[in-house]
Amino acid sequence: MRRVRAAFFTGYRAFEVRDVETPALRDGEARIRVRYNGICGSDVSLWKVGVLAGDDRVPGHEISGVVEEDPTGRFQPGQRVTYYPARGCGECLWCTEGHPRYCLNPPNFWGGYAETVNVLPDLLLPVPDAVDDRGASLCEPLGVALRAVHEAGAGEGDLCYVSGLGAIGLLTVAGLVDRGARVIGSDVREDRRALGEEFGCEATFDPVAEDPFWRLLAVDLHGPGFAFECSGAAPAVQLAFNACGHMGTVALLGIPFEPAMFIPAVMSVKEQRALAISGPSRGSMRAALDLLGRRPDVARVVTGVRPLEEVQEAFEAQAEGTGGVKVLIDPR
Repeated sequence: MRRVRAAFFTGYRAFEVRDVETPALRDGEARIRVRYNGICGSDVSLWKVGVLAGDDRVPGHEISGVVEEDPTGRFQPGQRVTYYPARGCGECLWCTEGHPRYCLNPPNFWGGYAETVNVLPDLLLPVPDAVDDRGASLCEPLGVALRAVHEAGAGEGDLCYVSGLGAIGLLTVAGLVDRGARVIGSDVREDRRALGEEFGCEATFDPVAEDPFWRLLAVDLHGPGFAFECSGAAPAVQLAFNACGHMGTVALLGIPFEPAMFIPAVMSVKEQRALAISGPSRGSMRAALDLLGRRPDVARVVTGVRPLEEVQEAFEAQAEGTGGVKVLIDPR
């Protein structure tokens, strides 16, 4: 049996790269050779607290790669693909109703922090020639951002506030700008504010130095019609509702791993609506591939690539805020 390297999430703030036997294909599976897997903010959050760790856990869901073997015949060897990460058990209430994202018994399948990964061909999306392998690894997080923009209903001419200009925030900016929306962004880091303006924000500011409510009111007395909270910082949740205007929509994309203060009276008085986004749809990932093909500059969000052997160091740097915006793991 051929052997492969994989990064196992073994415990609290701990990865271990091992050389192991290649997992055998189960019925209906295809094998993908991974070219890149992006480090997701949710992966870092889980790593910081040790949630979902285990001796057999290999995370990673922002995959770009090539088909190595597909006994089902859906894909030819060598075809470039990306991965829609919504594989459930297939038997629970939500899976049988067509919503595997909410699976009650999520199976433990290897993710993309490995040289190869076994997946269902139904969950693969072909990557067009106009999108390179690095760009293809952004298809999942960009799909999250585009789904949030679509579900919120933001469009041309709308004033939007994006809180947090990390990877998901910048991709949200890209999606909003592509729709013709006006965007004001905020981040505590100057380098990320600069990136926000490169991505199309008409202005950015430090939300600690300036109150978002007053800063946005100075742009338009109505306030923004849409606020997208992408930082995952607990205090930013309330600030997003404060800053969003009357009858506006607040979309939560960040994941606070600490208690978030929220005074619902603000939302009630302003008659706002809120929605949370936990992942992409197939449609939003196809839209992401289209956007990446039309605007390859969106891939500038990738600020670094590290080999699989440095996954522990990469996560430590991301947790400390020194690792760049979007970092990819290259298992090759």
